[in-house]
Amino acid sequence: MSVLGVVVVTGKSPRVQAVVLEGSLDAPTVADTFELRTSSTDPAEQAVDLARHIAPKVTGVGYKVVAIRVAGASPVGRRNKATFSRAHCEGALIYVIRTATGKPVTVVDPVTAPKSVGMKKPQLEELVDGLLSKGVNREAVLAAVVGLAGV
Repeated sequence: MSVLGVVVVTGKSPRVQAVVLEGSLDAPTVADTFELRTSSTDPAEQAVDLARHIAPKVTGVGYKVVAIRVAGASPVGRRNKATFSRAHCEGALIYVIRTATGKPVTVVDPVTAPKSVGMKKPQLEELVDGLLSKGVNREAVLAAVVGLAGV
C-alpha cells in the first residue's frame, strides 16, 4: 500500500515536492520522491502548470491516500504574494488530484497532525525525521505519514 504526501514550496516560483511512502504507520519506508516546477511568472498560471504536471503522477497509480500539507492561515496583515501563490497552487492541486483519483484529498495541518495520527508531537517528529534523507521534503513526509495513518 502506498500513499503520496505533497507540499507546495514557495520561493522565486512555487514548486511541488512529493514523497511516496509504503508500508504501515509502524514501519513506513520512502519508496519515491519527485519535484514539479513551473516556468510561468504569473501566479494563476503557476498554479495551473503545477496542477497539470501532477495529474499524470496520480492518475491510475493507485495510491490509497493522497495528502497535502497546507499552509496555515496567517493574519490578514501578514498575507503576501508568496502566501497567496501557495494557496492558489494548493487549491488547484487538490482539485486535480481529487478529479484524477476519484478520492478525497487529505488536508494536513501541522498543528493538528499529531492528534490525527494518535501520537504526541515528539513521537511524530521522530518518525518523520527518521524518514528524511537528501532530497526528501520534511513537510511532504509529514503529509504522507498523516495519510498513512488514515489508511
